[in-house]
Amino acid sequence: MPDGGEKYRAKLEKLAAELGVGDGITFEGRISDVARAYGAGHVVMLSSISEGFPFSILEAMSCGRTTVSTDVGGVREAVGDTGIVVPPREPGAMARAVLGLMADDARRTELGRLARQRVIDLFTLRRSVEGFHEIYRELAGVTQAEGPLAAEPVVGWTTEFRDPWWSDLPTRGAA
Repeated sequence: MPDGGEKYRAKLEKLAAELGVGDGITFEGRISDVARAYGAGHVVMLSSISEGFPFSILEAMSCGRTTVSTDVGGVREAVGDTGIVVPPREPGAMARAVLGLMADDARRTELGRLARQRVIDLFTLRRSVEGFHEIYRELAGVTQAEGPLAAEPVVGWTTEFRDPWWSDLPTRGAA
């Protein structure tokens, strides 16, 4: 937890104890290995009441995790049909969605697989740059048939999702 968040953490720990769930919750604070953190669980939740574009959800999706998120900002655009989107400020709806996923291993695993593929198809750095390149082409009135707007990018300029660190994430995690 960032400096200054100690009172908030203490409040959350007290609430967890009062609710009788303190033994099942850990407050990790700042972590250095984000992929392993996402891989430690089965479902990633985002309960925001306000959100721009949910990069944390894209991170979870890239690790093959199914998500349950509130319908704010760009969440629905990011998740598509690879996770569950619920109304904001409705914790019951979020709880039902998570419990449903936890009870259905096959659905959860398939949604995680689809989520990862969605990130690869739509949200890699290369895809973003290609999208902007296409917008600039359009604005300049240049079609593909007329040739490139600028020099072609150097091959290998970005890392694609090929690293082996993620290969066992869909099956690893809390039991």
